[in-house]
Amino acid sequence: MFNFFFASAPLAAEKLVQVGPLPFTNSMLFGLVTAGFVITLFGMAAKASQLWPKSRLAFFVETLTEMLLSVIADAFGDRKKALKHLPFLLTLFIFILVANLSGLIPGVSAVTLTQNGHDVPLLRAFTTDLNATLALAIFTIGSVQFYAIRELGFVGHLKHYFSDKPWNPMNFFIGINEVFGELLRIVTLSMRLFGVIYAGEVLLHAIALLAGNFAWAATLPVMFLEIFFSIIQAYLFMMLTTVYLSVATAHHDDDHQEVANVPAVAKVS
Repeated sequence: MFNFFFASAPLAAEKLVQVGPLPFTNSMLFGLVTAGFVITLFGMAAKASQLWPKSRLAFFVETLTEMLLSVIADAFGDRKKALKHLPFLLTLFIFILVANLSGLIPGVSAVTLTQNGHDVPLLRAFTTDLNATLALAIFTIGSVQFYAIRELGFVGHLKHYFSDKPWNPMNFFIGINEVFGELLRIVTLSMRLFGVIYAGEVLLHAIALLAGNFAWAATLPVMFLEIFFSIIQAYLFMMLTTVYLSVATAHHDDDHQEVANVPAVAKVS
């Protein structure tokens, strides 16, 4: 039964070619395609942008940007600070959203290559690969640490984990737990995104196999559900990153204000 459900959606991304010591997989290829699409999208929107945009694409991107800026500003409690980090957070949201939705494009898995006697899909959604989501999480938390050190300095950033008296055994133990919690964020960010998107891919394949000739009708409601989850996961990833940035770059006298501004969904996560 397990093999039946996962036959068309293997857990690991399939290798296309070997580049030196590293395998180049179908999810990596689609990740590059997704990145190129996002860059092109932003470039076209920027070129068409004006005070009163006539392009629908520019209007849509500007509206989305303003909506996300409002949410990010509420999390930071400072619009100027939100504007500073908006390019990073907006790009993160759009890239993850497009990567999530890319697996729902009809015919994506139909293009195959023959590898070792069996067909391998040429393209696979980037976020259905755990290595990909792990790389996204490492990059995100690494960026949070970079911005925190640039804002507060190395010593100032350490004070978020260790108190002014780190030689106290209890303070040192709490500090180590805080550092471990920072590393744990990498695991939670990557596993949450991968688990939801990959589970959706498996569900679609399983229903398609069970429905046979009526797969197009049986999978349609699930596709709408997956679109909803794709948006939610991209938004959640961005908002958690926003909260991590807000807390990490906050000065000590602003800590209570920053915690008060944390959205409820982020506090739970």
